[in-house]
Amino acid sequence: MENKPGAPDRWGSIRTAAFEVAVIFLLCLLYGFWPVPDVNEPYYVGKAIHFWNPGYFAGDPFLTSSDSHYLFYAVFGFFSLFLKPAALVWFGRAAIWLLTAFGWQRLSSALIPKKGVSILTAAAFFFYIENFHLAGEWVVGGVEGKGFAFPFLFWGLALLVRRRYTGAFVLMGIASAFHVLVGGWGVLAALGAILFSHRRAAGRPDAASDASVSAHRRAALGLAIGGAIALVGLLPALALDRGVSADVQHRAHQIYVFERISHHLVPSTLPWTFRVRFFLLTLLWLFFCRFKPAASPADRRVFSAKGWTFWNRFVGVSLLVAAIGLFWDYGLSFLTKMKWIPQTTLAADMLRFYWFRLSDWTVPAGVALGSCALLVSEGGAARRKRLASLSPGLFVSLLLSGAALFVVAKKIFLSRALALAEAATVSPLFPVPPRPVDAVAFLAALLFFGILFSLPRPKGNASFRAAALGLVTFTLAVLAPIWGAAQMTAVKTGVLVPRSNPPKESISNGWLDVCRWARENTPEDAVFLVPRGYESWKWNARRAEIANWKEIPQDASSMVKWFDLMEDLYTTGLKKGKDRWNDPLIAVVLAKGEKRIARQAEKYKIDYIVVEQPPYNIATQPKVKERFDDFVKDHKVYQNSHFIVFQFRRDG
Repeated sequence: MENKPGAPDRWGSIRTAAFEVAVIFLLCLLYGFWPVPDVNEPYYVGKAIHFWNPGYFAGDPFLTSSDSHYLFYAVFGFFSLFLKPAALVWFGRAAIWLLTAFGWQRLSSALIPKKGVSILTAAAFFFYIENFHLAGEWVVGGVEGKGFAFPFLFWGLALLVRRRYTGAFVLMGIASAFHVLVGGWGVLAALGAILFSHRRAAGRPDAASDASVSAHRRAALGLAIGGAIALVGLLPALALDRGVSADVQHRAHQIYVFERISHHLVPSTLPWTFRVRFFLLTLLWLFFCRFKPAASPADRRVFSAKGWTFWNRFVGVSLLVAAIGLFWDYGLSFLTKMKWIPQTTLAADMLRFYWFRLSDWTVPAGVALGSCALLVSEGGAARRKRLASLSPGLFVSLLLSGAALFVVAKKIFLSRALALAEAATVSPLFPVPPRPVDAVAFLAALLFFGILFSLPRPKGNASFRAAALGLVTFTLAVLAPIWGAAQMTAVKTGVLVPRSNPPKESISNGWLDVCRWARENTPEDAVFLVPRGYESWKWNARRAEIANWKEIPQDASSMVKWFDLMEDLYTTGLKKGKDRWNDPLIAVVLAKGEKRIARQAEKYKIDYIVVEQPPYNIATQPKVKERFDDFVKDHKVYQNSHFIVFQFRRDG
């Protein structure tokens, strides 16, 4: 059957959407193709496997703790019955990336319904959230619960843009079931945007029209169904503090917020570069949100003014949520220092809800969508004529200047970050790799800016400046995968290693070697103590570990026990504050001495301890050298160029 004249080509639209989803999937692949396991994957995938197979490291204290992401473990973990861990991760990544590509294509197409534009917005979005986040949020990465939550949230927002409320809130309920904070904050921001629109319309005569009443009923139905689905994620989260005293709850919150997850929850502890770059990106979004893509007759046939209004208010509400989080951090700290209020646990009790998780992705998404909307909008004949007057040379120079702008910004922020990293280096085991690519990039930036400002420019006007800014903004995004590849090559000296391994390639090889030795030469039920920040022990060695800094339990009681255990095992008791965590495990072991370590091994049932090789200057400290020789003589069972294994409790 042929389509009627003027009827939409449904199959053509489906083919176009499928093509866009496929390309966005490839973009996800570019950002997330790190070797297995990536950061957080041993944590979440291990939990998912243990959910269906309790015999998987049965004695591991973290895996046997309470489950907070029940739906993720139940759904994703089911496939562990058929797939080995590495294959399971790649299957999970592919599923998440495909769902993310679909969800983003739906959201982008709802706001900018032009062919191919969702690919451009995806490239821009992935770039901005990767490089301009405030508190560490990401969308494309490893396998965990929020990876499945974001696609349903994007799809739900796409339906809200089109005012299909029932399906939208059902999808957001599914997102909340996979990850209660990702979906829950999305629902609250969406409701805030809708309520704000309702108040603005309350003074108009048609505010109580039948269509409005019908929309409210559909929204209520969707909220009821979505809320019921969200209970799958909400109830396990609420149960984490159940059955413990208020003192234990408050201490657990303090540990979680200020000791373990401060890099996600406490903005005052973040590098100043993170705060500045996010503030600048917010200013850029404020510029784009003023742009009305449906202002001209030509654009009204494409863009939905109400859809863009909802979207901009959604992003605005997310910034309001972040502002509340800033108050809990800076405001309460200031009031306490001024002694206007007594010392309180309120800051920890409130900051644990990730107030910056929402704006961390909505602002980058707002800039990506706004810049691309500006570039593809018609804007009337006058603007088309002005844009057509751009010479090819100026166009190329704008592209190059966009790259230069990003490189210069990266250089400024990266140099500060590297300085901090060098200052935090605690032993020769963790050197900061050289970054010669930055010097070349900085010189190229000067060249690009020289080309830009040496070319003649058309007469200044607001339309041209807006289009140029949109073009530069978009350019920054499309170059991101290339920049990412260059960064990985510089950091990893041409060899990719899992980000959950130690950072330097040679150390990573030594780490994999000691994991292989443990896997092949120790009993399956052996328990190890390994350096605090090494995340992939269970994954590579397939042996349990007594504690791990990354694997913090989620329930209050287990969290307090975990922290006390970490303090006992990984600190000497001689230092206070954050510095107490900086000593490598070999330094802690030597400071405690053989007898104390043996008592701890017996107390916690530790069979083996994996320590770093001591620094070269140990020979200049006779007492320390003597202690080290005693450990080697009495307990060493394996050694390579970077690690030593000491044995306790079991016979040789």
